[in-house]
Amino acid sequence: MIITQSPKIKQLIKFAQRAGRSSAPVLLTGESGTGKELFAELIHHSSPRSSKAMVTVNCAALPENLLESELFGHEKGAFSGAVAARQGRFELANDGTLMLDEVSEIPIASQAKLLRVLESKRFERVGNSTPIDHDVRIIAASNRDLQREIEDGNFRLDLFHRINVIEIVIPPLRDRIGDIPPLAMHFIGQFKNEGDVEIEGLNSAAMKALARHDWPGNVRELRNVIHRACVLSDSPRISVEHLGLPESADSAEQRNGGGVPDGAQVPDGVQDGSEPHEPLPERWLHTHLEDVERQIITAAIDRFGNRRLVAEKLGVSPRTLTNKIKRYRESSGDDRKAA
Repeated sequence: MIITQSPKIKQLIKFAQRAGRSSAPVLLTGESGTGKELFAELIHHSSPRSSKAMVTVNCAALPENLLESELFGHEKGAFSGAVAARQGRFELANDGTLMLDEVSEIPIASQAKLLRVLESKRFERVGNSTPIDHDVRIIAASNRDLQREIEDGNFRLDLFHRINVIEIVIPPLRDRIGDIPPLAMHFIGQFKNEGDVEIEGLNSAAMKALARHDWPGNVRELRNVIHRACVLSDSPRISVEHLGLPESADSAEQRNGGGVPDGAQVPDGVQDGSEPHEPLPERWLHTHLEDVERQIITAAIDRFGNRRLVAEKLGVSPRTLTNKIKRYRESSGDDRKAA
């Protein structure tokens, strides 16, 4: 299940479901921890192959001398330690889906054999020359820039074109911080009973700290942070000190509380300690959340000019502000200051 309130991720979900209805290979790219395996599962369950197996192989975890055996299987006595015949992942995934996670870690010599197997739809077990037909839908995933890997001689261009019929680029968590509240509450639901106190949610300062963190480890890092906080918290609501996030220039403000920044919707369980505010303009109640945020950023830049000052006034990091401006420019295709 992909938990999101991000319009971009919702669009990607619909795109992945459409891709799933075909048999075309899909390449999932994005930083580590962004949820590539969840998208792979979505594609499989949206496909005509959903009643068959989905098999995942982590290419980075396999030694070079065992990779071909894992993918294609081996016969008894094919090598030292092969005490019995064994099916490979292609056989196990036949008529279903095979996910090649961290495909960029496959050694260049093995890439040539993988390419032949994908193009011919046949393979041989290690220690046997009898070809075996396969009908496998390939989903590949990588957290590396494959174009750069090709330029550096670490990845074959022809294999890249073979697996990159449909590409889905999953954005990092720092570019969709509106997903942090629902994800945090989802993980709290998983780990709320692992400490001495049953966890109900986070206080406002803790949620603000989560929203301002850069999340280099993305959703996986958020999950670990919430797990740790659920174990260590001595009150039903998680505080900043339980998160274990690195200190930043904003830490004092985080500890003093405040609302959740950037228009993120606050789910049940998040305690907002902010003061009562004046009513919002009526038109904002009928406007998409991102459009309201965009109007605020544009007005702030017109008023204050300097982006660092704008970031300070809006209660976000300069990096977050820059990312938002870049996203708005890409979505609108024009050169307006914050659009």
